[in-house]
Order: sequence, then structure tokens, then C-alpha cells
Amino acid sequence: MEKKKVTLVIFLFICYFALLIPYIVHTNLSEVNVGIVINLKTTPVQALPNDIRDVVFSEKCTVLLLEDGISGTKTVVVTEKSSSYIHKGDVMVVTDKIIDWYVDWHAYKEFFFDDSFNSLIVGEAERVNTVESFIEEMLFSSFGSPIFSLSKVIFLLAPILLILYVSFSFKRRFYLWNILAILALYSLEVFISNIVGSMHDIVISDTWKYFGYSFLILVLFTFFFGRYEESEEGQKKIKEYYDKIEGLFTRFFG
Repeated sequence: MEKKKVTLVIFLFICYFALLIPYIVHTNLSEVNVGIVINLKTTPVQALPNDIRDVVFSEKCTVLLLEDGISGTKTVVVTEKSSSYIHKGDVMVVTDKIIDWYVDWHAYKEFFFDDSFNSLIVGEAERVNTVESFIEEMLFSSFGSPIFSLSKVIFLLAPILLILYVSFSFKRRFYLWNILAILALYSLEVFISNIVGSMHDIVISDTWKYFGYSFLILVLFTFFFGRYEESEEGQKKIKEYYDKIEGLFTRFFG
């Protein structure tokens, strides 16, 4: 019976980490204008609007229409990269932006595509790596939105539910080390997110950096505090602690 519980816990943690990835990857990529190429064309610079023409230096450029699979946001990207490098269905991320405007697409539709879009960018467009491309293509599919929603719920709630499940499955009660373990998992989530963000030069705040790095310390504290909490001395100290708290509640609310 104990072996089955261990196997189930390992399986749940594998599922947890696998389901985390779509939310973490897409949340980071959305900050740097990622999208699926749903339309593209090559156009001479002379055919571009006057306010864009001056910042494009080659004779021809490629115009892309990117769509975010989750939000549905569409972006027109003007890039000097050859259209032979890019195809419909590619997952592209915009880098080295020269112009990044929110625009009224009606004013630009004669120059680009007869389709609505939210913003106009002049810059470089690069393919994302294979793993990120697979995830974005999956999120662009008809079942992408439920997968993303599930991944978000896992990111927000799974650390609490997993640790409580482990604690009550093996020990049948809540322990103080559970709090440290929950914090360790949230810290690990942030650490993974920070790695993905760093790959795309996203600025990460010092608070998120330090919290992400702290997962190793939190894991060690969880292990040692768990050992201490189950020891005879630990049980005695914790009982004294609970008695003091109970006494304070009785004093103020009794």
C-alpha cells in the first residue's frame, strides 16, 4: 500500500511539472510579442506608409501577421528578413524593435492585410526553439484555451494541494514543514519562469530573482524542519508553541 502511495505521488509531481510549462512559457513569450504567422507577404519599401518607410533600410521587406493563440491579439510585423525564411504556421518572436505602436488598423489596411490587428511593429522576427514552438502551436489549437487555463490553475494552486495531499496521505495531519514545502514549490515555479524569461531578455525584478533562487534554501529548511518536527524534542516544543497560541486566543477571545 505504501509503495502505491509513493508511485502515485511521483506520478502527480510529474504531471504537475508537465502542466506548469504551457502557462510559464506563454506568459513569458507574450511579453515579447510571440505569435503564429497567419499571413505574410513581401513588399517593396516604397509601398509602406511614410511613417514607417524611413526606418526600413532594405529595398524589400517582409510583412507578417502574427496571432497570439490565447488572447487572439494580432500584430503586424515589418521585418527586413527574407520571406523565404518564414512560412505560415511558424511561431515567431519579435526582437530588436524599432517601432512598437498601438494603431487603428483601418488606417493601415491598404498597406498590409485586410484584417484587423492591434499593434504595428518594425523589428526583427526570429523562430522560437522547438519546445516553445510545440507549446505555442498546441495553445493555438482548438483545445489550447482549456490547456492554458488548466496550466494557470496548476501554477496557482498545485503547490498547496500537492503538499497537503502528501502530508495527509502519509502522516494523516498537517505539519508546520508543509508551509515551507509549499513556499519551496512556489519558489521553484518562479525560478523556472525566470529562466524562460532570461532566454528572451525579459527584465526580471530583483524580488522575483531572489525568491526564485531561494527554493534550494527552502527545500533544505523543509527537510531539516520536518526531521526536527517529528523528533521527540520537536513534538514537545511544538506542543508548547500550540499551548501558548491557545492561551493567547483564550485570553483575548475567551
